[in-house]
Formats: sequence, C-alpha cells, structure tokens
Amino acid sequence: MASAADNNAGAASVALKVGMWMAVSAACFAVLVGIVRFLSAEMDVFVISFWRNCFAVLIFLPWLVRVGPAALKTRRIGTYLVRSTFMVVSSTLLFFSVVLMPIGEATALSFTTPLFTTILAVLVLRETVGLRRWSALVIGFAGVLIMLRPGVAAFDPAAILVILSAISFAAVVVIAKMLAATESPELIVVYLSLFSIPLSLVPALFYWQWPNGEQFLWLVALGAMASGNMYGISRALQIGDASLSQPFDFFRLPMTALVGYFYFQEVLDIWVWVGAAVIFASAAYVTHREALKRRRPTA
Repeated sequence: MASAADNNAGAASVALKVGMWMAVSAACFAVLVGIVRFLSAEMDVFVISFWRNCFAVLIFLPWLVRVGPAALKTRRIGTYLVRSTFMVVSSTLLFFSVVLMPIGEATALSFTTPLFTTILAVLVLRETVGLRRWSALVIGFAGVLIMLRPGVAAFDPAAILVILSAISFAAVVVIAKMLAATESPELIVVYLSLFSIPLSLVPALFYWQWPNGEQFLWLVALGAMASGNMYGISRALQIGDASLSQPFDFFRLPMTALVGYFYFQEVLDIWVWVGAAVIFASAAYVTHREALKRRRPTA
C-alpha cells in the first residue's frame, strides 16, 4: 500500500511540475500576443515579426560559441529552409490575427494545430491513423465550426488567418519529425531561428521603420516572452510526456482572455469558450493517442 501511495504522490508531483511550467509558458504567450497588439498601433506586423526572430537567435549564441561552426554541418539545408519558411508564415499570420480579432479567440482557434498535424502526418509521413483518432479529428473540427459559426453575422474573417497559421505550424511540426531522423534537436531549433531572420526581413523591408527607445524595450520584452514561452514548454516536456502537458496548454486561453479584457476591453462570448473546449478535448485525445503509439514499440 505504501508503494502505491508513493507512486501516486510521485505522479501528482510530476503533474504539478508540468502544470507549473505550462502555466509559465501560457503566461508568456499571453503577454507576447498582448505586446504584438500594442506595438501594432505604430509598427507594421512584418517589422515586429522580424525583430522577434532576431531576439530569438540571441538565445542560441552561447551554444554556438561553445560548439563552434562545425556543429552546423548538415546535408539537409533545403529541408531546414522549407521548415523556416512555414514558421515565418505561421508566426506572421498569427500576429496579424491578434491585431485584427480578439486575442483570446485567436488563441482558442490555434488549438487546432494538433489536428492539422495529424492530417499532414498521414499525407506526408504515411502514418496510420485509427478510427478513434479520426473521430477525434472530426469532433475537433466541429469545435471550429462552433466558434466560427458559418453564415452568422458575428463571423470574423480574420479567423481564417489563425486557421492558416495552425496549418503552417503543423507543417513545421511534421518537417521536424522528418529532420529528427538524422539531425540533433539543437541543430533543428537553431536553423529554424537562423533562417527565419532573412526570410522575415524581406517583407519587413517594404514597411521598414527603426524602433524608437520605448519600442525597442517592448521588442526586447517580446523576445523574452517568446523565449519564456518555448522554455516553459521544453521544461514541461522534460518532466513529463506530451500527453501530460497537452491538457495544461488550455491555460493559454484564460490568460490571453485576461490580457484582452484588462488591456484591450475584449470580452469573449460563450460560443468561443464552448468551441475552444471541444477543440481542446479533441487535440488532447489525439496527443494522448500519439504518446501511446510511441510507447508501444518500447513496451
């Protein structure tokens, strides 16, 4: 009995730690989209996206200095370039969406990413998906319809930007799976950041403006929040698997809703919460099934 109690206490401790780091990640994400909305009043989204990518690269400078240029050798440079292109498209579309629609609603729609990832994995990686996971996908997209309410006057066309952002980020995830067969995790992340700078610079040049002192500080904060967002997710995944961390990802919705309410006077209607809950439940189930699938060969 003592052993079972110890196991339960250990599992609860792991869940608590995962939840804490996912809460940190969610808080950073909420502040990040709030900063994007705030800066967009005076800066173009393309310029904001470029500076965000610049600060993201600075995080990896200590690692690059330590390992040296030899660590960047790869034969899959083209694949890295394609992945970075999808990442720039995804982040830019998400930034545009939080400028044009309530940030809480944009966050809720972004929960569709795991659903699109599963579909792309079937089409590109030829992965096998069973009936239960397909059912979860159908339910997830029903949640999208609840939120979008096609044919209703309240429908926001900017929601399409979030859907396209989710599809693009799903491509980022799938290509990462392809690269993981031969490349190190550090290299995969570093090249994503390195290539994102010139790719995001091209559209930014058409709307270029140098940030003033206050804007520069906000951009630094934007980079810090982006780093905190990714760091929280990484720490959560180190402590527990993806199926455990996925339910805590729902923290992003109330936190972004709070930022939207207190700083931009945005209030989400009941259908956004209902649709988001359906989407999240479906995404959590898909992630759980993916985790079980990975563990079976080991077992």
